[in-house]
Amino acid sequence: METSAGTAGTGLSKAAAGPHPCASCGKKITDRYLLKAMDLYWHEDCLKCGCCDCRLGEVGSSLYTKANLILCKRDYL
Repeated sequence: METSAGTAGTGLSKAAAGPHPCASCGKKITDRYLLKAMDLYWHEDCLKCGCCDCRLGEVGSSLYTKANLILCKRDYL
């Protein structure tokens, strides 16, 4: 079983090189800012915990992966 951790806030950046598709909803990200986590791009509202649906796009919030799910710290532990 593979697990890893990352920080969502470090992936907050200005959209560059044109609109990217969101890994969650599939729509192009035309917002001023986007999130990059696990080498994928996300709308700020789309990056959520796969268990409790809390937003993970807050600056400084951590995200974890387990069994192909993106999780908040509480649900990961």
